[in-house]
Amino acid sequence: MSESTQKKKGIENLQPIFDGLERLGNLLPTPFTMFLWLWIITAICSLIFGSMGASATNPSTGDVVVARSLFTKEGIMWLLGAFLTNYTGYAPLGLVLVMTLGIGMCEEMGLIDVLIRKMMSKLPRTLVPYMTILIGLMGQIASDSAQLVIPALTAAMYLGVGRHPVCGGLTGYCGTALGYIANPIITGTDATAVGLTNGAMVAVMPEYANMDSTNNYYFKVASAIFLSTVMGVISDKVLEPRFGTYTGKAAGTVKDDGSQFQFSKEENRGLTFSGIATLIYVAIVGYGLFSGFLLADGRKFVGSPFLKNIIPFIFLLFMTAGVSFGLGAGRIKTEADATKAMTRRMSTLGSYLTMAFMASQFISLFNWSQMGNLLSINGANFLAAIGLGGFPLILLFVLFIALLDFLVGSASAKWAICAPIFAPMLAFMGIHPGFTQVAYRVGDAAANIMSPTNAFLWMLLDTCKEKYDENTTIGTFLSNQFVYFVASQVGWWILLFIWMQFDLPVGPGISTRIPVTILG
Repeated sequence: MSESTQKKKGIENLQPIFDGLERLGNLLPTPFTMFLWLWIITAICSLIFGSMGASATNPSTGDVVVARSLFTKEGIMWLLGAFLTNYTGYAPLGLVLVMTLGIGMCEEMGLIDVLIRKMMSKLPRTLVPYMTILIGLMGQIASDSAQLVIPALTAAMYLGVGRHPVCGGLTGYCGTALGYIANPIITGTDATAVGLTNGAMVAVMPEYANMDSTNNYYFKVASAIFLSTVMGVISDKVLEPRFGTYTGKAAGTVKDDGSQFQFSKEENRGLTFSGIATLIYVAIVGYGLFSGFLLADGRKFVGSPFLKNIIPFIFLLFMTAGVSFGLGAGRIKTEADATKAMTRRMSTLGSYLTMAFMASQFISLFNWSQMGNLLSINGANFLAAIGLGGFPLILLFVLFIALLDFLVGSASAKWAICAPIFAPMLAFMGIHPGFTQVAYRVGDAAANIMSPTNAFLWMLLDTCKEKYDENTTIGTFLSNQFVYFVASQVGWWILLFIWMQFDLPVGPGISTRIPVTILG
């Protein structure tokens, strides 16, 4: 056995550990049940600490925060009166619904699929790994479905240019996983994350509870440029040589010779219609910015009506592009066709709406009972007492989220749990909640690359075994994805350090630090 084969086998011997993590993750309840248990635990804690009269002083306002028990007349009246508004006022809910309508129109019309295939169709062989990562990052506009579609396409593309298809699938999968934060396009994920962050801050530091979906944008763009280069080099120079020359069952076939990148005249016409309509829309918005109509007083971009209302602008952009493509491609013949497309997309939100109901009740009780404030203030005091702050604190937080991702796959569910605790806690330590959100998304995105609890990883494995190499194993996947995980983590640690060192803005008007009262 060669040395490389021994190393590969040694790594694959770790498979029982990953299998154990998967089984542990499978023991977790559904998101609805998880938030129900968290609600019950919070209610019990409110009774205990409310009876004790537990209190703490908010260092940013000087106000004394006192625990409130749900099991009092005041608590019961609050619960009855707020039961509906807890749900209808849940910050991420409206954002997710609107963004799903817009992005769903593009997906249902087939625009996103055609754009991805168009970008892949004529790439030079040497640029394939780099563009594969970039396409994966940008493909996150389609949310979770990107992890299903893009790796399959990139595997076929690698085969079509004479490269190893399994490596191509893994590279595409890596890109889609990292795209949760390293994405130059504003997506529904941005809207969901900032809604949860604002909700966590409104009762503690309301002045930091009005961020918009661009609050991480500068960091997202820098990450996309950096990771497209670094991950591309790793795929091209480190991982693909380990696979060697592809001689599997699809080698020499014409099934994946590029035919999947052929486009019908209807699709090409749809792209033309969509391009023209999108340019007109962008020109109109550009004129509004250039004329100052969409800017704040003094022609300021930060705090402008455009940024404050970015979601409607993005929604209209997606609707313009999607509808015009559907008209050009002949997929919209009547008004009912467009309505049915949006309805089909919205029908996929059942599990999210169910989770959002219980999450909204948990977060509202967590805030009303002051459990969140007490935990954040006392946690911050503890961190200050042991001298942990700045970059070491952020690094520890990123690693914690990465480990948590191996058990809880849903990014929105994890942040719904973590935001009410960590966003205020780190804010009391002088870290802007927008930067805490960045750190959370860094830990979550990097772990997505190799989390064995991610169903899309197993679906890609089945595809590779069936189409390309029946000897491919989960150990093969994880041993290679581990390289991506380490490289992305180290790369992001460097970016986080640079941002904190020079207090660079992570988005328009969003810095890394905020002034707070010194805790003691």
